[in-house]
Parts: sequence; C-alpha cells; structure tokens
Amino acid sequence: MKPPVMEKTEGLSGEMEQEVRRVKSDPQLRHEDKIFNMAEGTDVDTVIESLQKGIIPDTLTEERGQGYQPAPGQVMNMFSIPFLRGQLNLDTDEVAEKCRELVAKLPKGDICQEYTTYFDEDLRVSMHEHNWFKSFSNQIKDSYIAFCSNVYQQPVGHLCRDDIHLFAWVNVYTGPHQHSTHNHVNCHTSGTYYVKTTKSNQPIKFFSPNMSGNANHQAVDRPIEREGFPNIMFDGVQGCDSSFNYIPQEGEFLFWPSYVLHSVEPTYDYPEDYERISISFNLKHHLPLDNNETGDNMRYDFLEEDINHERMVGYKKDE
Repeated sequence: MKPPVMEKTEGLSGEMEQEVRRVKSDPQLRHEDKIFNMAEGTDVDTVIESLQKGIIPDTLTEERGQGYQPAPGQVMNMFSIPFLRGQLNLDTDEVAEKCRELVAKLPKGDICQEYTTYFDEDLRVSMHEHNWFKSFSNQIKDSYIAFCSNVYQQPVGHLCRDDIHLFAWVNVYTGPHQHSTHNHVNCHTSGTYYVKTTKSNQPIKFFSPNMSGNANHQAVDRPIEREGFPNIMFDGVQGCDSSFNYIPQEGEFLFWPSYVLHSVEPTYDYPEDYERISISFNLKHHLPLDNNETGDNMRYDFLEEDINHERMVGYKKDE
C-alpha cells in the first residue's frame, strides 16, 4: 500500500520536493534513495510523517547545506541613519503663491540672499500668522513627535506642540543655483518640504557620515536605482553607500538628522519655466525658546509615552 500523498511541502526546495514526492510514490525507493540517507539514521516513516505535517526534521538537510553553522547572535544597527519621507496635506498651489509673495519682498542685489527668507527674521516671523503656515507647522511638529518616538524611542507624552521649536524659511529658485556641502547646527532634525518642482530640478545629495563608505564610492561607475526607493539614486555598495541623491517630488517632505552633510549640485541647463520652491526647516525640543508658537498648541499626553501607539502613523525602524 502506498503511503498517502504529502499535502504540505512548505520550506522544501523545488528539487527536494520533487524527490520526496517521487520516493513517497514508490515504497521500493524509500530505503535506497539519497534523500532519506541524509536523515542520518532517522526512521523513514518518522521522516515521512513529519514531512506530511509540513515539518522538516533537523537531520533532513540538503548536502550543500551540511556544515552550515552560523553562531547565534543579535544584529544591532548601531550607527544606522533614519530618514523620513512623507507628504503633507496642503494645497501646494496656494502655498507656492504665498512663498513667491514672501520672496518678492526681499531686497534685490545679493544673489546669495534674494531667493531665501533665511536671513530675514521679520519675513520668517510674519509667516506664523498665516493659516497655511499654521497647518504646515502642526503637521511638521506632529510628524517630528512621531519620528522621535517610534524611531529614536524617545518618550514624548510629556510634550506639547509649543515645546517644539520650528525654525523654517522659504526658498524660491527660478534660475541657476547650487548649495555647497553643509549640515545644520543647534538642532535635532532638519528637513525640506518641496512645494513646487519641475523635471529639471537637480537632486539633493546626502553624504554618509561613515567615512569608510568613501572607498565603496570608487566601486561603482554611476549612481544606481534600487527597488523600493523611487526617485532615489545610490552611490556605493548596498549597505555601505557613500551617498545618495533624492530627486525632489512636489508635495513631499524629508526629515533627516541635522548632522548629516548634504548639498545641491549646480545644473546649468534650465528651461524658461524653471521653478523650485521649498520650505526648509530645523526642529528641536527640550529647550527654552521664545518663538515656538508657530501653530496650534496640543499636548501629546494622549500618547502616554507609548512608542507603539496606533496613532503614531507607523514610523518604524527598517528591520
């Protein structure tokens, strides 16, 4: 009498599954076939019974895997760098027009300052009274809290929105420009919200703080794409990248640790309708600052310092 046909073969390679089915269909082969010789003395009927239950006995291994003995351990991502990429619920056309109006008020003549409100405190502070900026501020601060809680594992239940300092400035580019390599000081997290972009917008480039990654940069001829990372180009060997380029997408924002070096490289081929509008910002908390009230205040005690709370919108470490 033939043994019953095995119904479950999860975990078996295609070759081994075929071998098991062949042996099980012909009892004459059961004691001489190599697949059961690998059972190292385990009773054949016991092996078959286990396989029928979808269980692969520890002693039943493929020849090519014999001797494979990885030591038990725990992977610790000690120096991984978290980035957050998301979208804000804002009318980009309205925000773009407000940004243009702000930059139009800047004095002309200084090519390093006439495109940004970074150096004009009065214009920066004037944004705080506009409804569009209050909405921007509320969303950015709440995202920052979720980022700190779920990614950095920081307790946040004792904080409110006004405990978070948001320093934001508007940038409107309509012609050739660049931004040399730099990072941001006196803050925890930095970011940029891309209000308006065109296909010709050059990417923002981020550099790995791990200097050994520079050696890997020499191993590739050009930036490469990777599945699951749209509009991002990597330099280097996967897992040891020396840098990556993010191509700005309208309506998206990025968060990154403020110490990360980044730049915007020059591009000289601009169409007549070229425009790149963004709002850059720095964030920090736990500091007694006098201009934190950039949106509607809210206490975060409802989060109860629960880093896995369902309202934390799912920011998780990349495991």
